[in-house]
Amino acid sequence: MLSQADRPSATHAALSSRTPTFAEEVFLRIRADILSAKLLPDEKMQLEKLKGSYGVSATPLREALSKLTSLNLVVAEGQRGFRVAPVSIADLLDITKTRAWVESVALRAAIAAGDRSWEAEILAAIHRLEGCSPKAGESLGDDWFRENRFFHDALTSACNSTHIMAYRASLYDLSDRYRRLSAQVQTSDRNLDAEHRQIMDAVLAKDADAAIACIEDHFVETVQAILKNELSSAADVERTIASLRKDIRNGCART
Repeated sequence: MLSQADRPSATHAALSSRTPTFAEEVFLRIRADILSAKLLPDEKMQLEKLKGSYGVSATPLREALSKLTSLNLVVAEGQRGFRVAPVSIADLLDITKTRAWVESVALRAAIAAGDRSWEAEILAAIHRLEGCSPKAGESLGDDWFRENRFFHDALTSACNSTHIMAYRASLYDLSDRYRRLSAQVQTSDRNLDAEHRQIMDAVLAKDADAAIACIEDHFVETVQAILKNELSSAADVERTIASLRKDIRNGCART
């Protein structure tokens, strides 16, 4: 169960104003275990085992699994039950380009509508994020992943669209799972703090085109780090990244 110290993300913000049901609590716990790779891709989700692990009956468990299926984190297999959603390079690329498209819309709207309170929220979020950045060579910890999400949520929080925020939250989940699953979670070849500062500076300067370009680079750098462990050659990585950038820009033209 989530501690009271955890600030709610956009995915479960709707629960923050009321007491969540038992099924909702189970949903959040299983979702967290999928995103953190405690439950691995393609892993069979045996109901009896899950009932024991999460201390729940079949009804709230099935309700939680159905909701996770709608978010593409779990796959229903008809009469055979459920599995954790599989992963693939093609899926990672599709998630990334879609996320870049949605993020560009949300960022542009947030920059147009953002006020001083929004700016203060962004500054507070990056301060917390930088406060938990790992030292060179260390793995990214759970606190970093949590604060990274809050920072990206803060950037777009003034977009004034609950539907966009809900969809981008789902895309964030799908993308974050790939980052956590990847062995490439070291910071030795990236300055993540600098990347975040560059994004923030463009946003606070109200330069939507620059902010969107920075976000695109930020997302693509993460994909490139993952692909280095998955593809056989640097040339394959380069070709895949070039194709990804083209797809993103075809659907995310900047003025």
